[in-house]
Amino acid sequence: MSPAAADELDSWRSRLSEAAVRVMVFQATAMQTESAEEPGEQAARVARVLSGLAAAGRAPAAFQLAERRRARELRDRFLRAEAMRGAPLPAAGAATKAAPNAKDARVSTSDVVAALPDTRTAFLEYVGGSPGAPTTVFVLQRAGMRALRLPPLDSAAERVSTFAALLESGADADALARSLAGALLEPALAVLDPGVTRLVIVPDGVLHRVPWDALRLRDGRYAVQRYAISLAPSAGVALALWREPPRRRQGPGTPVRLLAFGDPTFSHERGDEGAAARNYRSAFDSTGGLARLKASADEARLAARYAPESVVRLRDDASASFLKRSPLTGFRVIHFATHALVDDRGTARTALALAPGPGESGFVGPGDLEALRLDADLVVLSACRTAGGKVLVGEGVQGLTAPLLQAGSRSVVATQWRIGDRSTLALMRAFYDALASGLPVADALRAAKLDALRRGAPASEWAAFVAVGNPLVEVPLRTPAPSAAPWLTWLAGAAVLGLLGAYLRPFWRRRRASVAE
Repeated sequence: MSPAAADELDSWRSRLSEAAVRVMVFQATAMQTESAEEPGEQAARVARVLSGLAAAGRAPAAFQLAERRRARELRDRFLRAEAMRGAPLPAAGAATKAAPNAKDARVSTSDVVAALPDTRTAFLEYVGGSPGAPTTVFVLQRAGMRALRLPPLDSAAERVSTFAALLESGADADALARSLAGALLEPALAVLDPGVTRLVIVPDGVLHRVPWDALRLRDGRYAVQRYAISLAPSAGVALALWREPPRRRQGPGTPVRLLAFGDPTFSHERGDEGAAARNYRSAFDSTGGLARLKASADEARLAARYAPESVVRLRDDASASFLKRSPLTGFRVIHFATHALVDDRGTARTALALAPGPGESGFVGPGDLEALRLDADLVVLSACRTAGGKVLVGEGVQGLTAPLLQAGSRSVVATQWRIGDRSTLALMRAFYDALASGLPVADALRAAKLDALRRGAPASEWAAFVAVGNPLVEVPLRTPAPSAAPWLTWLAGAAVLGLLGAYLRPFWRRRRASVAE
C-alpha cells in the first residue's frame, strides 16, 4: 500500500463516529498486503522492514512508521480533545467534530526528544514481530536517538510468561530476571546518559507482560533500584498526555478531591443477581471467586486521608451506578480497591467489580470506563491483573487502563497479577506518602517499591504494580497526621477515666454519707 493510499484510508477512518468501527478499520487496513498473510506473519514483515530501515541509517523514518501503527484510536481521542479544548464537553457517545487527519497523527523522533521533560528521562520504544523477526528498540533521550537491534520477541516469550508466573508465586526468579534484562534492557541502558533515572517504555507483543522493575541488572540490583519505570501505549499518546494541562476543568486553587471505592457489596451477597451478573460471576469463579475484601475498606479510607476533601464509598455505596451517573470531573484522584477480571482473549469478560445498583449488575467494563468524563490526575486500580488484557496489533493492550486514559485520566496505576488486599495496604501507604511529599506518579510508585524492599517484602507484593500514561503527574496531596499507637490510645483513655473518677469521687462520698444518715 502506497503512503498516499495509507493517508487517505487514515483520513477516512478518522471521520467514522464509532470507536469500535475505527479500530476494526485500522486492523483491516494494517493487515493488507499483496498476498494473504496471517497477522503474525504481517507483524514479522513490518518488524523486518523497520529493522532494515534502522540498520540502513534511516532510524527516524523507521520510528515514524512504527508510530503510525500504534494506539491509533487512543491517539485520535487526544488529538480531538486538543482541537476542542475550551469547548463544552460532548455528550457520552456523541460523534466528535474536528477529527484528526493522517498528518496530525505522525510523530517524529524530534517531536519526542523535544518533549522530554528533562535529561533524567529517556524513552524506549520496542517494535517486534514473530516468528523470527528481529526486534528494534528506539532509545530517545535529550542527547538524541539510537536504534538497536535485539533478538526476536518469540525467543523471549516463554521466558517472560515463566518469569511473571514465578514472581507471582513467590518462587526464585533471579536467573530469568538476569537473562531477560540482558536480552531486553541492558543493550538500551548501555547507550543512555549516566544521569538518566526515569524510563518511559512502549512495549510490543509479549513485552507488555514483562515486570520491568523486577529485572536484575548486571550489578545485581533490581531495575527499580536504579530507574523509575512507567509504560505508555505509544509515543504519540505520551506526547499528548505530557501536553495535557493539569486541572483542565477545575479552577485554580481548588482543593484536591479524592474519590475512593472499597469493600463493595457484590451482587451474589445480596442474592439479586441478574443474567449479566451471573455471567461475570462465573468468570470470576474460574479465577478465584468474588470473596469479600474487608481490608479494601481500610485501603479506601487510607487513600482518603491524603486529600483535603474526600468521598469514600463502601459496601452498597461503592456502586457502579454511582460511578456511572455522578459528576466525576471534580475528583483529581480516583481509587478503586476491589476485585477485577481481565480476559487476555478479549474485552467481553473484562470488568471491575463494584456493588450493584438500580439497573446495574455492579460490573464495570471497558466501554463503561471509556464513557466516563474524568479530569483526574491519577486513577489507582488496586485490584488483580488490571494492567492486563488482550494485546491487539496496533492498539496495544485492550483492558482497563486505556479506557481510563481515554476518559480523561492522565495516569493510571494498575497491576500485572493477583494481589493480596492486606499486603497491598502497606505499599499504598508508602505510595501516597511519596505523592504527598511532591514526587510525580512514577517516582512515587518507585519509592513505595523501594520501601517494600527495605521491609523485606517479596517481589510478588511490589513488582505487580505499574504506572501507565504520564509518569510526571504531580498530585498536591497532604501527609495526614499520624495515628496514635494503640497503647497510647489506651493510656489516654485510662487517663480520662482516672480524671473523671477523681472529679466524681467527692460527690459519691457525700451521697454515701447522706444515705447513711
